[in-house]
Amino acid sequence: MKKFHQHPNLVKLVLGQSFLLIAFSTYTTVLLYLLVQRYHAIAHTLAIFGVLAALPPALMILLSPWLAHLKNNKRMLIILQLMATVSLFGGSFCLLEKANLGIIGSLYFFLSLVNTISGSVEVGFIPVVFQENEAEIEKSVDFQYFMSTGITIVTSLLSSAILLLPNGSKGLLIASLVSAPIGIIFYNLISYDASFQLQNSAPETSPKTERSYLRQMLADLYQFTHTMPAFLIILFEAILGGITGLLFELLPLTMKELGLAVALFSAVGAVQKAGDLIGGAVAPFVKWQATTFFVVDYLVSGSCLIGFTLPVPNVVRLGLLLIAGIGMGMSGNVFEKLMYRSFNVGNISAMHALAISTFAFCSVTSYLAAWIKVDTPVLWQGSGSLTIIFGLVIMTFLIKSKR
Repeated sequence: MKKFHQHPNLVKLVLGQSFLLIAFSTYTTVLLYLLVQRYHAIAHTLAIFGVLAALPPALMILLSPWLAHLKNNKRMLIILQLMATVSLFGGSFCLLEKANLGIIGSLYFFLSLVNTISGSVEVGFIPVVFQENEAEIEKSVDFQYFMSTGITIVTSLLSSAILLLPNGSKGLLIASLVSAPIGIIFYNLISYDASFQLQNSAPETSPKTERSYLRQMLADLYQFTHTMPAFLIILFEAILGGITGLLFELLPLTMKELGLAVALFSAVGAVQKAGDLIGGAVAPFVKWQATTFFVVDYLVSGSCLIGFTLPVPNVVRLGLLLIAGIGMGMSGNVFEKLMYRSFNVGNISAMHALAISTFAFCSVTSYLAAWIKVDTPVLWQGSGSLTIIFGLVIMTFLIKSKR
């Protein structure tokens, strides 16, 4: 308990993130469940909702100059979280009333947009809260990642059980609506030195003209794409994240085709999340360089994805999914630290916006695969093969850089 008292802001930050995560992840679970069960959605419909969630992050590159000049703005963070909560209330009401999918999709798009902007604002806020202390920032990354993964697993398991009950979806939506305001309260309780300025940070005033705004955006883009090997890893992670995101987005439909209870899809996904949790717990003890880690991660994870399609018992498939999840959990932790280590923290919000734009562009592109008439195992095999290839590319870069 003494350790928690020594880091009150870390506790408030994690609790705030946890309650908001419960709210948004529970809502997304219910949304996917009702799309399949109540609206009888096909793969194309699920893919469209995936695109609606991925499109706002793809546009974040346009906000990078604005984010670069946004300083110490807890107020903006709270406003964005309130807007997301309002969207959550609207979406929940529409789902309960079985409203038109166009309205539900629009609210889901807005929710994704606000959450995306809020995420980048928060990335720039964290170094201010911890006064640019690298040890404290990395400690917060370890703790946040581990807690968020654990909460996601518990939420997935509980959601699966509750969805099997009468009016289970309604109960989950109510829980979601209660959790969001509690999370915002914890964020509001975070105290920090508002006068603290990050080193090498951009001026307080935003670009006044279109030309200066465009010049700032191009400068941010140049810094982002010329920071090696961080950019190479971000690009590969984005491509692979988009592909695996599609596979899990189609999971409810896949389970329905296999004759399994659709309500259990989040429990199956929790197996991968369990690996994610283990990986997040182990990652702080891994002292490899980022390049070395991602080589090993890609080679092992790629092999697991390919092995998942082989004629093996389902228990073995779940085991391979667990191993791949451990790699994903470790890579998520290493990736977050890579961002803070590779880029100037004074411009970290802009760099984060460009990173998630890269991720989102790849996610939107990958969802086009839903219109390609191929069996799901082919997607798993292609993803696994590509993962191994990327691992070999980073290995080549690592060997050349040591010469």
